[in-house]
Amino acid sequence: MNNFWNLNPDDGFDPEDFENNEIAKAYAIADMKEDHKKWAYNQAMKFYSDFENLNIKDSVKRVNKLIKNRDVKKLDAIQMFDNLIKIFEEHEEYEKCHICNQIKKGIDNVRS
Repeated sequence: MNNFWNLNPDDGFDPEDFENNEIAKAYAIADMKEDHKKWAYNQAMKFYSDFENLNIKDSVKRVNKLIKNRDVKKLDAIQMFDNLIKIFEEHEEYEKCHICNQIKKGIDNVRS
C-alpha cells in the first residue's frame, strides 16, 4: 500500500485531495479578504468625496442636519467615520484620516 492513510482506495476518498482543498480554501479566503478590502476602500472614497470639497465646519453642519432630520443616527455617523479612518490608516492616507477625525469630533461634540 503506497498511501498509509488511504485505507480503502476504492471509496473515492484521497486524503491528499483534502489537504489540497484546504490550501485552495485558504487562498480563496485570502482573495476574498483582498477583494473586500478593495471594495471597502472604494466605498470609503465615495463617502469621502462627499466631504472633500467642504471645509470641516460645513461638513459637521451637514452631517448634523442629517442627524437632526433623522436621516442618519448619530452613532451610525460616528461609526462610519471610525471605519473611514481605519481604512485610510491602512492605506497611509493620513490627511484623510485627520479630516474624518475632525468631522467625527465635531459630530460627537454636538448634543443630540
